[in-house]
Amino acid sequence: MSEIATPGTDKYSTAELLAIIIARSCAGDDEVLGSGGANQIISLAANRLAQLTVTPNMWLFCGGAGVYNAKFDTLPIGTWDPRAAYGAECKIYLADVVDNGTKGRRGKQRIRRGGSGFGGMQVDKYGNINMIGIGGPYPDLKVRGPGTVGVLWMGTGPINLYFEHHNKRTFVEQVDYRSGAGWMEGGNSRYETLDGREGPQLVWTPICVCDFTEDEHRMRLVSVHPGHTVEEVVANTGFELVIPDHVPTTTAPTDWELEMLRTRVDRGGMLRRRRLTVG
Repeated sequence: MSEIATPGTDKYSTAELLAIIIARSCAGDDEVLGSGGANQIISLAANRLAQLTVTPNMWLFCGGAGVYNAKFDTLPIGTWDPRAAYGAECKIYLADVVDNGTKGRRGKQRIRRGGSGFGGMQVDKYGNINMIGIGGPYPDLKVRGPGTVGVLWMGTGPINLYFEHHNKRTFVEQVDYRSGAGWMEGGNSRYETLDGREGPQLVWTPICVCDFTEDEHRMRLVSVHPGHTVEEVVANTGFELVIPDHVPTTTAPTDWELEMLRTRVDRGGMLRRRRLTVG
């Protein structure tokens, strides 16, 4: 039975914690950072917060709205929401949005999605995600997913993953369908298949942060959020995580980070009301 994931305090919500730690990960990144997808409120907030705090020279791109450097201070419902275009410096056509997600002629990725993050219905130990559906064989699915739009960009270079629910139904040994390429079968399989391109780097969930080992590219626990334990993470993960000898607690939000988030990004308090789950 799923339960609301709480950080053990009323000072901030789990969604606010995630937005802040994702924003921190963008420090020093002056590239174009993209957000896309229908359910990207947390990563959208994180990217805007990063632009206001740790990486002011970053260009923020909202894929659904096709805009650069929007100035919203009340979170849109998603990147497709017209409110995501408030105060934007420019708008481009959908065809250009898709083209910007691929690599240019010189092999440089035009839009970096590292700080924003992809999610899915399922993810496995190598960071492959499934947005097609559960069960099968296809097309006889038990549950149909939203589809694969946008996730082809997972094959273009280093990205991150984030999930609003952490349980064994989401974190599975093997995804039913691979709609987004992570480290594929692990080891060098992604490099061999995708011309040496890097795979997922970080995974954010309501209870922990993970990365991937350097050799096998298996998911590894990095830190556990306040209010949660290593044992809880292991019990709610459907595959064997790599567990280091010492797993620290994720650094809690500072008063300044919370003030910036609540007054410059999310004045409507959407993240304070958003409910993330575990189990």
